[in-house]
Amino acid sequence: MKRLLALLLVLATMISVLVACAESAEGQTDDSVNSETGEPSQLDNIPADLKFDGEDVTIISRAYLGWTWDEVAVPELNSEPVNDAIYNRNITVGDRLNINIVSHPIEEVDQAKPITEVERAVLAGSDEYDLLAGACYLVLQSSMEGTFRDMTGLEYLDLTQNYWTQDYNEVISYNGKQYSATGMIALSTYRFAFVTMFNKVDFDNKQVPYLYDAVNNSEWTLDFQAALAEDFYQDLNGNGKKDEGDFFGLITSPYISTDPYWASCDLSLVEKNADGEYEYVVNTARLSDVADKVLKLFYESGTLVYPHAGADAEQDDIRIAFARGDGAMCTTRLVAAEMGDIRNMEDAYGIVPMPKYDKAQPEYGTLQHDQFTVYAIPVTVKDDRYQMLGAVLEVMASESLRTVKPAYYEIALKRKYMSDPVAWDMLDLIFNTVKIDAGIVYTNVLGNPHDAFRQIITGKKNTVSSRFKKLEKTVTKNLSKMVDKMDKLG
Repeated sequence: MKRLLALLLVLATMISVLVACAESAEGQTDDSVNSETGEPSQLDNIPADLKFDGEDVTIISRAYLGWTWDEVAVPELNSEPVNDAIYNRNITVGDRLNINIVSHPIEEVDQAKPITEVERAVLAGSDEYDLLAGACYLVLQSSMEGTFRDMTGLEYLDLTQNYWTQDYNEVISYNGKQYSATGMIALSTYRFAFVTMFNKVDFDNKQVPYLYDAVNNSEWTLDFQAALAEDFYQDLNGNGKKDEGDFFGLITSPYISTDPYWASCDLSLVEKNADGEYEYVVNTARLSDVADKVLKLFYESGTLVYPHAGADAEQDDIRIAFARGDGAMCTTRLVAAEMGDIRNMEDAYGIVPMPKYDKAQPEYGTLQHDQFTVYAIPVTVKDDRYQMLGAVLEVMASESLRTVKPAYYEIALKRKYMSDPVAWDMLDLIFNTVKIDAGIVYTNVLGNPHDAFRQIITGKKNTVSSRFKKLEKTVTKNLSKMVDKMDKLG
């Protein structure tokens, strides 16, 4: 009976989400909703009679386990909500447009491999790949070299729809052109959001209120977390040192786990001005204050700091240690909730945004790891296939909102991976405050300016003023070069 009730609850949630999608989708007509189930049959405006000739559409992607392994395609149904939603999405796209999605996954840790493979094909004049699903910062770097086609000329692609990320469109579009897009079509836009996990049992044992109250009361700040981390710390091995074997208030890393403070502390590297031009806008005084707070949190509070390892492997260290019960909180990406050790934790856990700079800051802010997936069309794609690919992208994105997002967000994440309904509001808050910074997504083009903050935290000394003063000249020069390249792109 309990299993039956749980199943009915999941089904009810799924139906309610789908109905909500039907009610909120722009351009939706009554004919697009099934009168018996209330399920929207489509959320896009692609004509029902738009059909192609059974064409294969080849998508090259990075399919690295634990990162982006199932975003584009999966081999078969396996009764896992997300897996089956991806599988069925591709079937639906194929049926609607009379095309066949052919996935070309590269199962390597190196996120650059799919991009370099497309660059090779483009240099050879080959059109063997129709679409690339690649890491954002590398795709944007490659786009500067003319590797991809402008997407604004696609008749069937409507980037204003809510299944495309509007903030991304705004940040990377220039002179009315755009060479990549992302949104519901890429699960990593959810998975790569940085969050704070906390162990509810540890909080209960110490009679500390769950972090939800602090978040809702605007008290969830770096200083608040530092005080908590110190309060939770226990020298379990009795050696008088804060080292492995102790119990920590926070588990983190000085490398990519410092990136989220740009968004959470309301800091920007590069923004567009009123004329749509990119400008270096770092507030060094505020960044220096943030550095002081982060250094205190990491090295003067009860925090376990894992050093950076190749391929960001320290993210595994953080997750494993938290799941093992070594700490009360950890900084991680949301994808950690899908990993077996977190899913099999005996202790219940909660998820909240990253802490703010201070109480006066109006909003929380969420950063997506710069490797989130974006889609692009190689420049070697022929004109007679170009419009077809616009339709494929549009239907893949709309179908992802209609079926994949509910499977991930409402069933897999909220119902299966998290047992705390209050935390669901936190997820909504996290995704409603995502901030995309041109200085981070264009990081390779600009000389990796955000990496300087990583180096400061790793070096345990606040050198923000000197480092970022030097960076201003470099980034401004690189911005000028970037814009010159954009002006020359077709």
